Amino acid sequence: MFMQIKTCAFILCVGQLLVAGLPAFARPQEETPTIQEESRLLTIGSVAPAIDVEHWISDGNGAFQPVTTFESGKVYVVEFWATWCGPCIASMPHLAATQAKHADDGVQIISISDEELETVRTFLARKLPGAADDDKEDEDDDGDDDDEKDEDKEKGDDEAKDDEKDETPQTYGQLTSAYCLTTDPDSSVKNDYMKAAAQNGIPTCFIVGKTGEIEWIGHPMSVDEPLAEVIQGSWNREVFEVAFKKSQDRAALMSKIMKKMRSGDSDEALKDIADAKLAAADDIEAIADLNRLELSIQVAPIMAKIRSGDVEAGIKLVDELMQTVSPEQRSQLSIFKFRLLMQQENKDTAAEAINQMANEENADPKRLNDVAWQVYEYAKEAPDDAKSIVAAAVAATEKALESPQDNGYVWDTMAHLVQLQGDLDRAIELQVKALEYPAGATPEMKAYLEQLRKEKAEKN
Repeated sequence: MFMQIKTCAFILCVGQLLVAGLPAFARPQEETPTIQEESRLLTIGSVAPAIDVEHWISDGNGAFQPVTTFESGKVYVVEFWATWCGPCIASMPHLAATQAKHADDGVQIISISDEELETVRTFLARKLPGAADDDKEDEDDDGDDDDEKDEDKEKGDDEAKDDEKDETPQTYGQLTSAYCLTTDPDSSVKNDYMKAAAQNGIPTCFIVGKTGEIEWIGHPMSVDEPLAEVIQGSWNREVFEVAFKKSQDRAALMSKIMKKMRSGDSDEALKDIADAKLAAADDIEAIADLNRLELSIQVAPIMAKIRSGDVEAGIKLVDELMQTVSPEQRSQLSIFKFRLLMQQENKDTAAEAINQMANEENADPKRLNDVAWQVYEYAKEAPDDAKSIVAAAVAATEKALESPQDNGYVWDTMAHLVQLQGDLDRAIELQVKALEYPAGATPEMKAYLEQLRKEKAEKN
């Protein structure tokens, strides 16, 4: 039975550490300009490079002409996408709606892939989710649909045109025909924008303002507010520029460190991180990114031990590393240790690891809840064989409940664990409590409460 959707516990691997907490971008493998190249970065206030796109596939149903240079007084949204990019595809309806919304505001959306024309055309022929099946015959129950077809043919020309105009898009090609969709296989425009601006995740869009300068860079799902302000002339470019340049600096620094990591120069990479932490002492986001990167370097030899099959040695290295890292990193390592112990079926020591997590200073309630739910999933088939870790998980959820937040999920987790302990009355009380919170008022959680009540009635 499906219960609440839980976030997977932190899995300690280099890739996930690097992208944890970042937006929903697809991430192609390409280099970000290093910090030494920072002075040449394309950024907020830069003059937008000219566009030399090879294939203009759609033109807003005839509303737009291909663009090379940007016309003064008009606003452009230059977006980069690919057919393999899930978030890009998910953004398409929003781009179409945005183009329609600003049809009279001098806005032109230009979406650019760097794939081959045939690849894009093949994608555009795909049906949208939920689109009608053209191959299905629409017949009366008696099979006689000829009269109906004849009647349709007699519709007036104006009515037929209106029907066609109001028709819901059935394919991605029809959906994206609302704006300019293009492809540029030599990647020249992508390099001029994405690489030049140190952007390595798609979809990403650039707002080019009425003066031909870049006003904003970000995810297309976040474009509405800045676009409206650019159109109205109320956009505060300077404020956004300060924050955005910080993010570019972080990206350039991360690229520099990653290059050293890939070359095997871990000591130098850690030295660069230490120096960067001192320089960015007041930048919370930068410190968080650097901590994740630092931990990924430190954990690499541990991962090597585990991959070689020596899990016990890996656990010892985790314990040693936990003595030298920050509280946040220690919390992440505790979860990693717990998962390793569970893989070894070492339940008592895993229970100790859970208690250690719960007793950490500033223990993350969300992480504690995630671990507790993993214990439930592990123990539900044979709870009598997992009493120690179930008890530790209950204590962890109690610790999580000390945090003032929407605790519906945590109460739900507690109810499941207490059910495993055989206390149905308390499990019911806990699930009733879960339903008092917005996050707890889901059909699945309500169904679980009914399941508990039914189980109690049958037991009595």
